[in-house]
Amino acid sequence: VSDLVSKLAESLSSSMEDSALRRYTDDDLLKGVDIVDNAPGELTSDAKERAKHLVIDSMTSLISDDEWWDEFFGRYVTEQKRARNNYPIPLEDWVDDCGGSGENQPDEWEDAQSIVQSVLAGGSVLYQAEGITFAYSSVRSKIHKGRCSHRFYVDGEMWHSESQSPGAKQNDMAHIFQLVSNHRRIDCGILLDRNDIGKHESTQQLAPEAVQFLEELVSAGVLYGSDE
Repeated sequence: VSDLVSKLAESLSSSMEDSALRRYTDDDLLKGVDIVDNAPGELTSDAKERAKHLVIDSMTSLISDDEWWDEFFGRYVTEQKRARNNYPIPLEDWVDDCGGSGENQPDEWEDAQSIVQSVLAGGSVLYQAEGITFAYSSVRSKIHKGRCSHRFYVDGEMWHSESQSPGAKQNDMAHIFQLVSNHRRIDCGILLDRNDIGKHESTQQLAPEAVQFLEELVSAGVLYGSDE
């Protein structure tokens, strides 16, 4: 809990909310102090209560915002809790270190686009990077009434997409967010054959934005290709 509270305090300090930006001042700090008894430095009960409520009001204004809390918590639970140098390894760095695609790896695996296309063609599969947390969520949009914001979180980063409110037909990206989060091993059967959601009915292919999303995850190193 202490780590969660610490992260919350960091977020509060960088928040643009009016209540969070307001600097602590108290014109009535000395109200009630007995100057006659030479106690001008006393922190009275009233002063402490006012300061306490200022903190409570600032925190409440943030955590009561469902969209803000969803993003904060999603980033928090998926960020790495132990320091690891350059992990997960971005695809570009991995290729450079190996001097190419590496031993026993297809040459076309040097770029994310080729890797994803190989998976969609059934020639290989994707795996979640070990030790990395994936998550997804949906929350009603505060700005766009009647719409729902779908979020995908991994390694403290967020991707998002919007659709009609919950209950409407799920959009391509929301379904892909779920698939990637829920499957350690991802093959073309998972990506294309579950149902019509997440693919164009006419071509039985992933929507372009879904393909781009997978390519971004492969480039970041949170997903990697394998031939089995």
